[in-house]
Amino acid sequence: MKRFRMFAGPNGSGKSTLIEDVKKYYNVGYFINADVIELALKTKGFIHCDDYLPTEISQNNWNNFFLHAENKKIDLNKLQQIHIVDNILVCTGTIDSYIAASVANFFREILLKQQSTFSFETVMSHPSKVDFLKKAKNNGFKTYFYFITTQDPTINIKRIGFRVSKGGHNVSEEKIIERYYRTMNLLYDAFVTADTAFIFDNSSEDDRSLLIEKKENKLYFLQENVPEWVKIYLLDKINY
Repeated sequence: MKRFRMFAGPNGSGKSTLIEDVKKYYNVGYFINADVIELALKTKGFIHCDDYLPTEISQNNWNNFFLHAENKKIDLNKLQQIHIVDNILVCTGTIDSYIAASVANFFREILLKQQSTFSFETVMSHPSKVDFLKKAKNNGFKTYFYFITTQDPTINIKRIGFRVSKGGHNVSEEKIIERYYRTMNLLYDAFVTADTAFIFDNSSEDDRSLLIEKKENKLYFLQENVPEWVKIYLLDKINY
């Protein structure tokens, strides 16, 4: 069965570590992460498309993608700097998060059409990510939603600061806080959409807690008590 897994949560919540742990036990298929794509383009100047897709693609695929993009506010000047030759994607302009996000979206759409098992990581601070989860489900994928967060964005700010001190990428405090609440407000929609869902709290420095599993529309509570954010952003909305 074709499967789609979406790993979501605010910046600095621990998504990458969670993904690596899930990969030890499950086949996540092709994995798409805009941050990884951006880093690869910045360090190497190109990416091999076969690292992300099962079949070869061409410039025509890219041209058709942005010409028919659902988001009409696209920056054509930037997207026209992307070139695909012999299944290698290069960017002739400045590489930024917009370029990386566009390439990630391009790969996701191709994987969706090719009916390949795949996964992607997202902050999920925009409704379009939940829309894509719905789209995957409507296209016959068995959908899995993994959500991880902390009880307060100040924790995320601290962790991102530590990440930066180790050479990781930075996110401004303003963006961390803004995205945190936008993401939390989208939790309910994504949770009820997915066939299977897992909710994690990663507030503690020592341990990540799996709080809730959803399988076949049944909820299973793995902890005796759940944090307040679970009640506010999820349980109260489903009248549980």
